[in-house]
Amino acid sequence: MLQGLSAQGLRVLKYLWVAPVTVLFLPLAWLASCTGGAYALHSGVLEIWGGKLGQGLNRGLPLLGAVAAITLGHIVIGISPDYLNRTRVHEREHVRQFERWGFFFPLIYLAAGLWVLSQGKCFYLDNPFERAARRAEGRLE
Repeated sequence: MLQGLSAQGLRVLKYLWVAPVTVLFLPLAWLASCTGGAYALHSGVLEIWGGKLGQGLNRGLPLLGAVAAITLGHIVIGISPDYLNRTRVHEREHVRQFERWGFFFPLIYLAAGLWVLSQGKCFYLDNPFERAARRAEGRLE
């Protein structure tokens, strides 16, 4: 069905498929800029860093703990530009996962984490989506 689409057409469909998540979190760019952070486009992804958002990531998230960056659709939020640079390959894998699963991805990610947790493993480190992102970085297990 999608074989006849051009690369550009396929890219547009991926953005539309993920748009509900991206649009939901778009105001975070404004929040970051109002609290000492900033944002910029990098390779088709809006990267947001610093301010209250960066501080919040540094303090930790439920089930994940402290993280350097997090992907929300075509948005990546990081502690700082340096952390965004260091985590870019990992976070771009999560962007591809969003493009594959669309707005269902957060629920699928949560279900995968709860599944490994029920097996006595770590919600974050053993989550198959995190393992795939580490493989993309070249950190083989």
